[in-house]
Amino acid sequence: MNAVGTPEPFPAKPRLWVETLWLLESLTANEPLREIPLRQGLNLIVSPPGKGSSGHGVGKTAFCQLLRFALDDPLWSEGSALRDELLQSEDLKEGAVAARVHVGGETWTVLKPWRHQKMYRASRNSDWRQLAVGNAENEYHAYQDALRQHFVETLPVQELPGSGQPIEWHHILAWCSRDQNARYQHYFQWRAEGVRFSLPAKSPLALIQIVLGLLHDATTLRDLDSTTKALEAHKARLDQLREEPARLLNHVRRQLANRLEAPINTPFRQEGLIEHPNLIDIAKQRHEAYQQELKSIVEGKKALADERNKWLEKRMPLNGAVSLLSNEIKQMEALIVGDIEQLEALQNEATSLQQNLSKHCDAGNRLLKECDYVIRRIEQVKIDRKQRIILHQQTKESLESRLTPLRRRLGELEDEITPMDKALADIDRESVELDKRHSQTLSADQLLSEAIENYEYYESLASGKSQSADMDAIQRKLDAVRRRYEQLQLRLEKERQVVAGHREAISEAMMAVARSLPSFQWGVFNDEEKHRSHPFQMGPMHSTTYKVLEILAGDVACLIDSTQEKSFHPGFLLHDSPREAEMSEDILWALLGHVAENGGDSLQYIVTTSTEPPESFKVFERHRLSTDSVDGLLLRKRLGVEQAALT
Repeated sequence: MNAVGTPEPFPAKPRLWVETLWLLESLTANEPLREIPLRQGLNLIVSPPGKGSSGHGVGKTAFCQLLRFALDDPLWSEGSALRDELLQSEDLKEGAVAARVHVGGETWTVLKPWRHQKMYRASRNSDWRQLAVGNAENEYHAYQDALRQHFVETLPVQELPGSGQPIEWHHILAWCSRDQNARYQHYFQWRAEGVRFSLPAKSPLALIQIVLGLLHDATTLRDLDSTTKALEAHKARLDQLREEPARLLNHVRRQLANRLEAPINTPFRQEGLIEHPNLIDIAKQRHEAYQQELKSIVEGKKALADERNKWLEKRMPLNGAVSLLSNEIKQMEALIVGDIEQLEALQNEATSLQQNLSKHCDAGNRLLKECDYVIRRIEQVKIDRKQRIILHQQTKESLESRLTPLRRRLGELEDEITPMDKALADIDRESVELDKRHSQTLSADQLLSEAIENYEYYESLASGKSQSADMDAIQRKLDAVRRRYEQLQLRLEKERQVVAGHREAISEAMMAVARSLPSFQWGVFNDEEKHRSHPFQMGPMHSTTYKVLEILAGDVACLIDSTQEKSFHPGFLLHDSPREAEMSEDILWALLGHVAENGGDSLQYIVTTSTEPPESFKVFERHRLSTDSVDGLLLRKRLGVEQAALT
């Protein structure tokens, strides 16, 4: 086994070629149903048109599928239309395919029944008959290992960059043996059912680059892929953060328009030179109105406070007289009932008033000691205290007779105070209403200012004039990742320059193929990212049908390049009916002639065709199929899965 990253020694090329294909009716058959010999170089399996026949439906596609089956294509075992039909046939359901396969200079005989997967067999020392009857050691797993060792494990890169998917032999086989059912529609479409790439958009090109020896280290590509994903993620997050202010901007704008009772389509600010209603101007007018209203409310509250003080000053003397008179009445009532304790409490009121002389009066904001009514009341209480002895000596009847005029006077004073209390209560209610209006107006003005500030803030974010803290953080990450991406791009370009000579050799091989074909003057191979879906090109440009020819010519260029020591290509290529995929006879034979002339025995190119070969190509004809008789069919029995012409 060669070291990883080292192709097989040059004399071993082609590293893969099939010498013989046998088709068996059963494992007990003494003779094969069909034996098809093959050689290194160009091999033609032909079925030219016959009497009333176009040359189709004879088994060319079945031959290709069975050949791939012998080369360990796993899709056979997982089910195919051909396998299903063979298993339903009474004559062929016990059949098998056998092949002599050369892998890296070692010869294997392989036997694979299409019914029993457990009976797959291979040997390096026995023929198919010995394998069929079980008289040889089964080395089938060693055969599979040999395919992996020579065509996968020698590759410089074992995993596909981007996906990390391990490269498998069947990936390479799919490229080297295209399925005609894919109709040659795209260079990277090798199987109609797919090749089971976990990243089908990028994996085929990466596989080709690795197999052609153009990618010796996938570290940069893997880093570039992860960096690209991070770049896209940061961009998406930044776009999301920028979309959010735009959404909030519309929301705030609607709220502002509703708050200003303006039409929803009113612009935020003046647009152009012609003046039109706009939210900013309306908001300024509303703000001025709010300020005027707040000023009016403050002035109104001051006027109410002044009026209240006037009423309080007017009421205070009356309140003093009422208090004095009430005290006198209560003292008499206490004497009448003999409540000495209550009498003493009332008489001590003068002392309490003297202690409050340093306090302020409610009305006029003056010290109590400066209020005349307080001083008079204190003096009066002092006089009353001197008269206690006299009061104690008076009879109950005389006290009660004195109470009547006092109570009448008290009522008169209270009646005089009542309208004053009502006026003060009205002032208090009006003051409360002004406080409420002040709070509401101030709140509305503040909300209006906040709405304008919010709009301008989100407008600045949405327009990109400023960024939020989250935007700044993501932008910094984005800038760092972008710098990393640019560094990786430079590193990748340097790595590409290392293999530029081999890339140029493949491009020259494509040029040689193009110039060997009628009407074409140039051909080129370009595996840069921008040409990822169209790596092989020829010109001058013709109709779109020549896209098929570019695909086939690209395969041939890679096949011919396999003779170079830098290539890891197996040196094996199988094309099923390429002319039926939009190719003229002249171009077909020119393409095959180029391979025959330049490939020699260092490769194997197998082509099935329903076109009669020119005399000069008869030497490359390995087997001829025909619809003239049953014996001319591949399995001597017509199969419904054969593809119709692609015209």
